[in-house]
Amino acid sequence: MSGKNSGFEKAAEKFKKEISGRVEERALMKRYTSFRIGGLCEMMVFPKNPDELMRVVEYCEQFSLPWRIIGRGSNLLVSDLGLQEVVINLQDGLTGIEQAGPRNVRGQAGARLSRLVKFCQQVGLSGLEWAAGIPGTVGGAIRMNAGAEKKEMGDCLKWVEFFRWPDGTFIRKRDELKLGYRKMELSPKEIILCAEFELHPENPAKIRERIRELLKKRRQTQPVALPSAGSVFKNPPGNFAGRLIEEVGLKGLRNGDAQVSELHANFIVNRGRAKAQQVLELIDIIKEKVKKEKGISLELEIELAGKEQ
Repeated sequence: MSGKNSGFEKAAEKFKKEISGRVEERALMKRYTSFRIGGLCEMMVFPKNPDELMRVVEYCEQFSLPWRIIGRGSNLLVSDLGLQEVVINLQDGLTGIEQAGPRNVRGQAGARLSRLVKFCQQVGLSGLEWAAGIPGTVGGAIRMNAGAEKKEMGDCLKWVEFFRWPDGTFIRKRDELKLGYRKMELSPKEIILCAEFELHPENPAKIRERIRELLKKRRQTQPVALPSAGSVFKNPPGNFAGRLIEEVGLKGLRNGDAQVSELHANFIVNRGRAKAQQVLELIDIIKEKVKKEKGISLELEIELAGKEQ
């Protein structure tokens, strides 16, 4: 990590004066990722609303300061050497959820996905139960087109609102979104602000029971009690990454406090003080062995961020 940087210092002074949200200099990323791994970032800013978010991005762009958006950091492995960036964290603001019609619910990008699922259950709208237990935010789940139980975010999206510097805000309807398996194509300067979901009415008690069953299944099949970034690899066509990793004998493999989960081989868990480098070494071992023994090249589902080791 670099020493003091005058550009970031000036930005911190400006943000502390001009936005109501928190500004943390030299924030420790492991506190803001579900993996509990990662070094220092130059600055973390918590805008309270879309206007503050836009002002932060505008300033970063004008003064050539690199920036990135995070929510819960649930799909992210940050380098031990940290990030020389302004990290814009949406979890203190942009968290609103509201009903927008008999079948529609809106959620801002920083809202927890679990809150959205619970809200839909309470108002008797079905279609997002499969997302129960996924630890990310609405924006992050849309960004990666998160899925489970043979369903995905794109199935019930009606539209998504974006901000793109310097153009401003705009909306894309469902058929205008470039969605794929565990991805949505965005330009580097596009940020998800809000989305509307089109669901279908159902008895809240029935929805709640389905959610309970899905959460029970998740607890039985995934290592929810230990820090992780969720599924490490995308499932290759016609197969499952976890099954392949288990078949080549790597389930439970440990490298320091980083371990291929003994419960689900497509999860790498942090058993205490795991380093990003240890996780990366496990990823390389998995990719190499699966390629050698199965002839399949696994593709990462998690995002890697920060300086190389």
